[in-house]
Amino acid sequence: MSHKAFYSKLFAPPRFLEMSAVSVEILQTGVCFLTTKSTSRGLLPDKIGFIPLAPGDVVHGEIVRREPVIKALFEIKRRTNATFVRFSVPEEKTYIFKTHLPDLKPEEVRDVLDFKLEENIPLSSKEAVFDYDIMPARKRSSGLDVVVSAAPLKAVEDLQSIFQAAGLIPALFGPESNSVAKSVVRSGNEQVLVIINIREANVILSWVVNGAVYQTSSVNFGSSTFTEQIAKYCKVSLEEAVKIKAEKLYHDSSESADLFSQIINTVSAIKDEVYKFISYCNDKAEVVSGADRVIVCGQDAMIVGLTRYLSSNLNLPVEVANVWTNHFSFDDYIPELSQAESLNYAVVSGLSLY
Repeated sequence: MSHKAFYSKLFAPPRFLEMSAVSVEILQTGVCFLTTKSTSRGLLPDKIGFIPLAPGDVVHGEIVRREPVIKALFEIKRRTNATFVRFSVPEEKTYIFKTHLPDLKPEEVRDVLDFKLEENIPLSSKEAVFDYDIMPARKRSSGLDVVVSAAPLKAVEDLQSIFQAAGLIPALFGPESNSVAKSVVRSGNEQVLVIINIREANVILSWVVNGAVYQTSSVNFGSSTFTEQIAKYCKVSLEEAVKIKAEKLYHDSSESADLFSQIINTVSAIKDEVYKFISYCNDKAEVVSGADRVIVCGQDAMIVGLTRYLSSNLNLPVEVANVWTNHFSFDDYIPELSQAESLNYAVVSGLSLY
């Protein structure tokens, strides 16, 4: 077996350490964090927040300036008093692929996948860390359908060093899209789902089967594009446009329809990308059946008319994500964060469930 580190299997902490862990996502705009507490009502958010970063500190998943990020992590450690950290590997640095293996003993699967890596991603087994899920075979009478998530070993080690510099001990890590799926897809759901995660600079599309991510794709525009279009139309600064979007586009009003018409070209472009993504995944008939529904997350999922437009044009049910779906029931607990605010915490919400 290779010397490499694995995903959460290597870093899974002893149970008595779990309560002191903080879940962290490093974004282009800042750092999200979440700690949870186990109660009779479910796994409830305890400390949750966002530490902003300056433009250029993090670019497309790459930490350009370490010191501001480390400073933010120090502040998170101070606020949460956490010792351990669960963190996500940026989507830009991860690979997900499906492969089929002959019937193997559980202890043989990982060694065989060592040889499969180079056939599917531009990394050798010595250059990568990976984990995998064995999925129910849909149209095969024998063998194993395996979904593999991998990342460059160096990228993971660089992230580990940044957390360690802030006094946080890495406990586990995993791909961003996997954490989102763990957050917003109810445990035990066997449907075929498409997740649209609207981030600041891009949109991540995920094809999810039985709760596992089979395929991802990235669109190189996101929430900031909506903001820029609103700023141009209203002739205001980007900061003011963000406020207008929250006040007038996240709630149905006399002005929301007019503002939606100003961003319709971008919404249509997202729809086109989702349609192509679904068509591509549907073509893999040997893998799964067609998509059953679509889940949208990211704060701009709240834009009035967005889910209705997507549903009408994709001919699928489309809904706004609930990032607490596997944590607790709203019948038992109402979080302090609004629905719109919570949609930015899907990754850390998913990490907290490991």
